[in-house]
Amino acid sequence: MINISVSARSLAAARAIDPDVSPAAVRAAVEVAIAEHLRELKRSRDAGRIDPTPSAD
Repeated sequence: MINISVSARSLAAARAIDPDVSPAAVRAAVEVAIAEHLRELKRSRDAGRIDPTPSAD
């Protein structure tokens, strides 16, 4: 499990874009981004296990 906390700096950066954004919204966005990144890493690893070239046998 990953523990995510929203720093004051991160919240300030998000509020520069949307002054009404809440810490919970920033945290949710980070969680989604991390989950997608982990899925992409898994896809890359899984794709690397399959040899696309036919065997020379």
